[in-house]
Amino acid sequence: MRWVKLKRYCVLTGDTTDAVHGKRKRGMWIEGLHCKVAEDGNLWVNLDMVEEWIQKGTAELIRNYPSRVA
Repeated sequence: MRWVKLKRYCVLTGDTTDAVHGKRKRGMWIEGLHCKVAEDGNLWVNLDMVEEWIQKGTAELIRNYPSRVA
């Protein structure tokens, strides 16, 4: 499974919801790439892309996925 709801992500990783929202707010996670809000209002997290972010960092991901940056 690639996408999980925020609550499940927090259980799997030990991150808090505040930490996730902080990463989004600071631009560390790219909307639509690392996370996205579905039509039902739930925040979903892409486990594959978060793992890539851990390995490579935000700057490299922005270079690789420039069309995803708002």
